Amino acid sequence: MSAIVAERLVAGRGGFRLPSLDLTLMPGARLALIGPNGAGKSTLLNTFAGLLKPVSGRLSVAAPVALLPPPGEVEAPFTARRMTALGRAARRGFASDLDRADLAAADAALDRLGVAHLAERPFDRLSSGQRQLVLIARTLVQDGALVLADEPTATLDPAHAARVAGALDDLAAEGRAVVVATHDLSLAARQDRVLALTPAPVEGAPSGILTPATLQALYGAPLSPCPTCGRPH
Repeated sequence: MSAIVAERLVAGRGGFRLPSLDLTLMPGARLALIGPNGAGKSTLLNTFAGLLKPVSGRLSVAAPVALLPPPGEVEAPFTARRMTALGRAARRGFASDLDRADLAAADAALDRLGVAHLAERPFDRLSSGQRQLVLIARTLVQDGALVLADEPTATLDPAHAARVAGALDDLAAEGRAVVVATHDLSLAARQDRVLALTPAPVEGAPSGILTPATLQALYGAPLSPCPTCGRPH
């Protein structure tokens, strides 16, 4: 069963519309969405998540869906442990509060990302990078068949960004489909496929999409190769 099937899908909000899109994503597959600000990456993610209705076309999405919102969208005075554990709230139904299993899952996710020491710290007093890691831990405990991550490495230093990228790789290895919207081309290069949101969307292997010519046309600026890895940046 496919994680995402989109046929002539048009996503949008307000007066904005993305071009028609055909896409199939299988369990365990990893897809990067790239494009300049305003290209519609978040709009497409939110459509996949069910937060926006398709303007037209057909969309089938595997459930449940785990969504990581963009940095700065979540603000609350909870501890980092509770903020993480709230990712399991949907499975609680009408239960009044989180239980030990929820908190244990939160602790395991925080430890997986190397931020277990933040468990009792108030979320709203953490640095922007620390908040992002806590929200990624919350995404991990949602246990979704489809993981949608909006700028997952934004605000992170290189070490933590690498840890997050590794965690997303692990989720795909567990059989979950992963879609990341990102400006981080090194993260995009780690995915199986890249979808460039141009006036005529282009999808392909990273080696075919992340080329200087394609990226210059996409972003409207020349991108020189990295002296270490050779990829455009």
